[in-house]
Amino acid sequence: MRNLMTACIIAGLVLMPCLGSAGFGDRVTNSSPEVGLIVEDFANNLPSPSPFVQTPVQIGYWDIGPNWALFDEDDVLYLHIGDTILPGTTIRVNDIRLTNSAFGAPGSKVEAANADMEKTLTPFPAGLPRIVFVDEGGIMGQYDINESVYIKTVSPLGTISTGDIRLSPSPLLGYVAGSMVLTLHDDYGAACSDLHPGPSFNVWVPGARGKVRFYNSNGNVYINPGSLPKVWSSPPIYDKADDVYFDVSSPSGVPARNFGYITPNAIHLSG
Repeated sequence: MRNLMTACIIAGLVLMPCLGSAGFGDRVTNSSPEVGLIVEDFANNLPSPSPFVQTPVQIGYWDIGPNWALFDEDDVLYLHIGDTILPGTTIRVNDIRLTNSAFGAPGSKVEAANADMEKTLTPFPAGLPRIVFVDEGGIMGQYDINESVYIKTVSPLGTISTGDIRLSPSPLLGYVAGSMVLTLHDDYGAACSDLHPGPSFNVWVPGARGKVRFYNSNGNVYINPGSLPKVWSSPPIYDKADDVYFDVSSPSGVPARNFGYITPNAIHLSG
């Protein structure tokens, strides 16, 4: 099995395209080099020991700010792969930082030697967080290419508020992806709508307009999961080399397919 896995990894490296220099929060456009590439689901039938567990994919924070049990500017937000975030859940290798910190920039992945490795994550209250967008033009009610995207961390659900995190940059307003909305900011109070209501961003749920998937950059797959194929027989393994996206290609089939295609409006979550 080891030889077969090695062959799959080498093949993936040979075939891996250059995805350019897009950064965290950047939107895929018609001219992006990755348009049309396949992005895959985080598989749910891999062996249980780390590092192969891949579901669910949720968002939590490391509570190091001055306000205990309240997400604030000094806390660090993470996309956490492979656990339901409960009290006591810890940060794992290849979790993705979603805000800036001394431990890494937004979009960077946690490594084993990093200072935030195995720190405790705090879950958000029920109904949070969500991925939302501000309907700023184009076709009203539709998620368009220039519309701002946020991670909604506080109530009310339909309004951008202090503590929400920008998931896309706003160059005209001077805001960068990964920054926190504050009361005096220009986007404070804007009306917003769901892109994904959470809490597990790797699954399609009612009201979702996309889901988190990854591009298997190195072609790494697990040949024999050792369990009934809930997803597929040789599931892809998410690891350091892989690019993560909020994928907005529509699901199809019953049950929905376990892959998508990178299309304009997808959002880079690692960079």
